[in-house]
Amino acid sequence: MGGAFDPVAEYEARTRKSAAWFEEARKHLPGGVTGNVKFYAPYPVYAKRAQGGHLWDLDGNEYVDYMLCFGPLILGHGHPRVMKAIHDQLARDGTPIFGAPHELEARMMERVKRIFPFADAGRFTNSGLEATLHALRIARGFTRKPKIAKFEGHYHGSYDEVLVSLTPPVASAGPASAPIAVSQSISTPTEALGQVLVLPYNDLENTTKLLRAQRKDLAAVIVEPVQRGFIPGDPEFLKGLREATEDLGLVLVYDEIMSGFRMKGPGGAVTGSGVEPDMICLGKIVGGGFPIGMFLGRRDLVGVVDPVTRPKDDRVFHGGTFNGHPTVLAAGMATLDALEEPGTYARLNALSDTLRDGLNDLFGRLGVGGMAVGPYSTFNILFADRAPRNYRESLRADSKRRQAFDLGLLARGVHLHPDKPLYTCTAHTRADVDATLRAAEDILRKMAA
Repeated sequence: MGGAFDPVAEYEARTRKSAAWFEEARKHLPGGVTGNVKFYAPYPVYAKRAQGGHLWDLDGNEYVDYMLCFGPLILGHGHPRVMKAIHDQLARDGTPIFGAPHELEARMMERVKRIFPFADAGRFTNSGLEATLHALRIARGFTRKPKIAKFEGHYHGSYDEVLVSLTPPVASAGPASAPIAVSQSISTPTEALGQVLVLPYNDLENTTKLLRAQRKDLAAVIVEPVQRGFIPGDPEFLKGLREATEDLGLVLVYDEIMSGFRMKGPGGAVTGSGVEPDMICLGKIVGGGFPIGMFLGRRDLVGVVDPVTRPKDDRVFHGGTFNGHPTVLAAGMATLDALEEPGTYARLNALSDTLRDGLNDLFGRLGVGGMAVGPYSTFNILFADRAPRNYRESLRADSKRRQAFDLGLLARGVHLHPDKPLYTCTAHTRADVDATLRAAEDILRKMAA
């Protein structure tokens, strides 16, 4: 990179109030944030307000927002239909929540079941983390087996049994064909690691071999059919995984918390794939900007939590005071209403293609080794020579160049979380895309100098 380009200095010069607030926040919050994912060096942008596809920070800077709360805001910020649904629910019910069951719970679940017809029943949670936690608990209760299998590089939440081999150092992660379970937190008990089999993504032969070897103890396999929202599973791999889990009597859980409702239409990677998992976990978008998660699946499987048909001593526990929060479901119903309007996905995906293709054109024209990769309205930017098929291949990307690119974008009015995927929304415009491409071109020219 040319010496004239100093993205850190550009960023710091633009975000002085965020820098000051970061120091204040650190007095009360470790790292100045309420979750480690919200932090990035030297300090994060602190938001003040947002509308549509744009966000403003404490300094008054306006950004085109491609973070969108890490993906849930597919309609953008403050969509009128969602805001009206929230106000109407509060006025109608007279309270945000009852604690007692509410009619929106069954109505929303019935609606989502129409989108994923392989599922017979499900329940709500308050996060995607809770959705996968309960799905795996259900699988263990159904099969009466203790272990679960997950794929290297896949994220399913921050609890011990799945916060394993997310971003492990390759030197300690074992062979690519048979990864070793590596903790992502110093707090993980050794015995928890022993209950997790780590699998190689997009490698059907070795995945099947590992599953067969431990089939007696395995309850379930959980997978992101689109790893981290931007690395799709090969169709033959996902089909073969379904066949292998059926043959071995394992519960197959799809984690579509990131990919759900961000693919070709109002479904997920599972829609139209010809593969039907036993359970699916959803979240993010179906909350309309509020915390939510949900798991759906076969009735005999999900039914192990049923207090009507299962005695207490033969039941999987599932609880949560705020599960099915009426305000959240009202916002989610309004979101689905908007997404199901004719032409919505066609417009959203066309705009996403324009941005992705425009970035790739810039990489090619300016001779900077990089690419924008990922399906539909979510993608990532990698400074690499080819698209990865799994976690270890993604490590070939140059993270330092990505960091410089990201800080340069932030300094030019493009909001994203460094080193994370970008998301588009229905509120974005061609003018937003053009402004983003102009900012990217300015940065890439300086990086190539």
